[in-house]
Amino acid sequence: MRLPKGVYLSPMVRGSELAMRELARKHGNASLAYSPMLRDHDVISVHQLNFSKDNEPDQQHRFQSFKELKIDKAGRTDSVEETAYLLHETSSTDTSNLVVQLCGSSPQSLGEATSAVLDIYHKNCATLPFGIDLNLGCPQECAKREGFGAFLVEKDIDATISCIGSMRQAIDVYCSRITTKPTLSAKIRVLDGGVDDTIVFAKKLKSAGIDFLAVHCRRRQEKHNGEPDWDAGREIVAALPDLPVVLNGGISCFNDVTLVTERTNCHGVMVATGYLSNHQAFNSTIQSETITEPKSAVELASQYLDFAEIYPPPSYLYIQKHLRWIFRSSLQPENDPSFNATDWKDWRVKMWSFLVRPYLRSVEQFRGFLALYVQQSGNEDRVPDSILRLVSDVTFGSVKKAGKRTAREM
Repeated sequence: MRLPKGVYLSPMVRGSELAMRELARKHGNASLAYSPMLRDHDVISVHQLNFSKDNEPDQQHRFQSFKELKIDKAGRTDSVEETAYLLHETSSTDTSNLVVQLCGSSPQSLGEATSAVLDIYHKNCATLPFGIDLNLGCPQECAKREGFGAFLVEKDIDATISCIGSMRQAIDVYCSRITTKPTLSAKIRVLDGGVDDTIVFAKKLKSAGIDFLAVHCRRRQEKHNGEPDWDAGREIVAALPDLPVVLNGGISCFNDVTLVTERTNCHGVMVATGYLSNHQAFNSTIQSETITEPKSAVELASQYLDFAEIYPPPSYLYIQKHLRWIFRSSLQPENDPSFNATDWKDWRVKMWSFLVRPYLRSVEQFRGFLALYVQQSGNEDRVPDSILRLVSDVTFGSVKKAGKRTAREM
């Protein structure tokens, strides 16, 4: 498959689900989009539940209906059920430029999970995703605890290469009987040993079978903080002329995409929180100055909710995460010296706290939140049609009660 250039939506836990992928494609100029990270053992379990010979069709757990997912009072779901939902929730436009990201540390398990992903898409969608990716850059505590991501690389590079080799073999074997073959990629960080060590590692990954490489231009300890090392990115790109390299880190608008691409000569640029904060900032036809005003947060959130209504996320925690990123700058203004995050007389403090209440679960309630924001802020210009009828009468109580109404309807 031909690897597109441009802007890629990064894999994000509770952040790159189908609704967000479709939003990024339509309004954010995304040429490739990643799934949330999926654990290898969960994917294998999903495949066994779906396609075991012992299962009758009416016993197969396909989780294609949003109402089938069991969500506890904290918004959490069973990890296997959520993985099943994420794998089966797709659209006709999704798989053609979707990269499914896996994580794990066992070559055998990752090989089985790769075959499982291919089989699930082939049998359910009659098509395969654009690619499969291995997470080798996650710096979070869960990765440390389970030994995957950046911690796997630091612990055992040879085992890491074996994981890629197993995934490569799984793709080649499965696709030997069909006409299409997904790409295999890995997402890494700059290693602690520096650029030279990172280049040596990247070349080993290429020899093991990856088709392209994504590099977060920060080290593991830096997580998402500090300035990305674009000079390191440029050196990595230059050292791998036969391997497309996509760079990631701190990209917040289309102008950043252009600058990084020109500075490093990378094949593409991957964006995570930049998309969460303002997906329209990557639409090259829109001037960024016109979409960063606080009142536009309602429009951005309304666009996301439109897609979340069509493609419901597995849990309301996904919606909360998106809206917190969109409204963060206006409800938690770091550059306003007069703002006090503990002053409950400030409507912004009340709205920020209200957004994460566990009784806000439905798209209807989150639209009520948008209407409440318009009412409280007094910014009533360019109010989306989907909430216009709500603005005059909405209250904190009415938004809460809407959840009880939705629960009765379900």
